Amino acid sequence: MKQNQDFILAAVIMAGGKGTRFWPKSRKDLPKQLLSIGTKKPLIVETVERLEPLIPRERIFISTSEDLAKRIQKLLPGISRSNYILEPVGRDTAPCVGLATAVLSRKIGSGPKRKVMAVLPADHCIGQPARFRKTLLKAANIAARHEVFVTIGIKPSGPSTAYGYIQPGEKLSGERGAFELKRFREKPGGHLAKRLLKQGCLWNAGMFIFQPEVGLVAFDKYLPKMAAGLRRIEAAADTRTQKRLIQKLFPEFEKVSLDYGIMEKTDNMAVISGEFGWCDVGGWDALYRLLGGDGERNVSRGSFIQVDSRGVYSDASKLVAAVGVEDLVIVESEDAILVLRMDQESEVKTLINLLERRGLKKFL
Repeated sequence: MKQNQDFILAAVIMAGGKGTRFWPKSRKDLPKQLLSIGTKKPLIVETVERLEPLIPRERIFISTSEDLAKRIQKLLPGISRSNYILEPVGRDTAPCVGLATAVLSRKIGSGPKRKVMAVLPADHCIGQPARFRKTLLKAANIAARHEVFVTIGIKPSGPSTAYGYIQPGEKLSGERGAFELKRFREKPGGHLAKRLLKQGCLWNAGMFIFQPEVGLVAFDKYLPKMAAGLRRIEAAADTRTQKRLIQKLFPEFEKVSLDYGIMEKTDNMAVISGEFGWCDVGGWDALYRLLGGDGERNVSRGSFIQVDSRGVYSDASKLVAAVGVEDLVIVESEDAILVLRMDQESEVKTLINLLERRGLKKFL
């Protein structure tokens, strides 16, 4: 697939998350994006491989923590170490994207061509990579022609309370199938999810495509303190000074999500819809459903036997025998076993905090 010759497209893959909802498989040194969860290869490997027919490796960048970089480099030997954007400490998605934008602003080539960057999570499953690339290229063309953020909204398969929603507005001038973004909606309750579906809303997949300067201007406007540091980092492009500035300034950045810090406030956003077999495998329940679970079926990865049990996800090296239970996750790792009710998935983070407070950090 060839890019439009009027712009240069690069991708930033956000790969610094902890993936705590997949404990005990996901750990501090081996988070979700480095595991094969619903995929044949580690999630981050599949993310890079589906981009390569559209974007060459030299323009694929990895944003991650200093602690995870070496592990990711082993999985992605074809990505140069100079293409890693290292965060000294964990912050949220706004500092992550802001730093990547400042670094890429002067790193995506030179000359008269417009520069466009796609910011993509490392942990999505996409069943139709070719259709995804076609949609991504469409978004990049729009971002190159208009000074807007473009996001790809996923056409819902049904009402879901697991995702945020995007409400499209008026048609974007001169663009087929693109709309101004009217409103972001947080994860809704069941009744609201059905109403949003009828209104033509899309799932928020957290994918953003924009020109680097458009991104930096938005930081200037909505997160000015952070932007002041980002502009200094941008000005020191490809120097040792830039690395020192990142070490000094990044830990001082406000911990805030990109959605809350910028995307929910800006008025220059566009949305296109995407249908390419997308799934954000956010936790065990999502994986259960990705693998064919429907609330009734049992899904197992390993030996499993049951009597009068339904809606069970099992992943263990030993035989799991379930009797008279329903809606459970049973997962075994080398040193821990998790038994979780499907509707209590959000409490895994509480469990992680409890392990830390009790000094059981070896299990993290």
